[in-house]
Amino acid sequence: MGAFECVSASKISPTESTEVFTINMASNTTLNQTRRDLESQSSGVCAKGRSLWWILGFDIPLLLFILVLVWLFELGVIPFHKSGFYCNDPDISFPFHGDTVTGEFLMASVFLLPLVVVFMTEFIFLDSEIDCGSRFCRTLKNTFHLYRAYIFGFIVNIGIVEVMKGIMGNPRPTFMVLCEPDAAKTCKDSEYVSEFTCTSTKYSSMLQMDASRSFPSGHASQSVNCGLFIAWYLQRRAFNWRSRSVFAVPVLQLCCLAYAATCSLTRITDHRHHWWDVLVGTVIGIATAAYAAVICADFSSDQSKASDLKSEESQQTVGTLLYDERRPVTAPQ
Repeated sequence: MGAFECVSASKISPTESTEVFTINMASNTTLNQTRRDLESQSSGVCAKGRSLWWILGFDIPLLLFILVLVWLFELGVIPFHKSGFYCNDPDISFPFHGDTVTGEFLMASVFLLPLVVVFMTEFIFLDSEIDCGSRFCRTLKNTFHLYRAYIFGFIVNIGIVEVMKGIMGNPRPTFMVLCEPDAAKTCKDSEYVSEFTCTSTKYSSMLQMDASRSFPSGHASQSVNCGLFIAWYLQRRAFNWRSRSVFAVPVLQLCCLAYAATCSLTRITDHRHHWWDVLVGTVIGIATAAYAAVICADFSSDQSKASDLKSEESQQTVGTLLYDERRPVTAPQ
C-alpha cells in the first residue's frame, strides 16, 4: 500500500465552518504603495539634508559675495562712472551738514527691525496651548521663512540701486563743497565740465567719492522696502477686526510708514539728494517690497505647522496601509 493510500477518501468529511480564506489580489498594489510612501519619507529626509547643504554651501556664500561686492563698490575699489557738472550750478552747491539718518542706523534698522517684528508677531499669534519649547521652535521656523523672503527683496533692492549709482554717477547737491573740483576754479559761466579731480582737504576721500553717487537714493529705497514689507506683513498676519485691540496693528503700520518717510524726506532736507533721486528710490523700494511680500513670502500660512501636518499625514497614511494589509479578509455572511 502506498503512502497516499493510508487515508481513505471516505474518512474525510466536510466541516461546517463558515470561514472562507481568500487571497487579496490588491495586496501587491498596496504593498507597492506602502513601499513608495516609505521611500518618499526617506527621500524627504534626504531632501531636507540637501536643502540645508544648499543653504550653507551656496545661498549664504552667495549672499556674502553680493554684500562684499557692494562694500567694495562703496569703498571705490570697483570703478564707477562720474558724470560731469555745470559751472556755478546752484543745485550742486549746497553746504554739507551731515546726515540726519546715518548709514549705520539705516543698515541696522533694515536688518534688525523686520527680524524683531516678525519673531514677536509669530510668537504672539501661535497657539498658546503649545508647550513653550515647541512654540519657540515653531516661531523660529516661521521667522526664518518670512525673513528669508525679506532678504531676497533686500538683495534685489540693493543690487538695483548700486548698479544704477555706478552707471549714472550724478553729483549730489553738496558736490561742490565735498569735492572742490579743480576745474571749477577755472571754468566760466555755465560751462559743462566732463573731466575733473577732487581737491578737497576738508573731507575724506570716501565723502569726495560719494559726492558723485546721488541717483537714486539708497536711503529712500531701503527704508521704503523695509517699512512697507513690515506693514504688509502685519496686515496679513496680525490684523483682525475681531481682535481685542483694533488700533494696535494700524498704529504699528503707521510707525513703519513714518520711518520710511523720515528716512526718505530727510535726504532732501539734508541736501544729500535731489528730489528725483528720492522719488526713484521710493519707487524701487515699493517694487522690491511687493516682490518680497507677494511673490516670495506666504503670509497666509504657518510654515512650520504645514510641514508638520504633511509629515503626520504621511505617517498616518503609511500606518493605515500597513494595518489594512495585516487585517484578515472574510467573506460576507
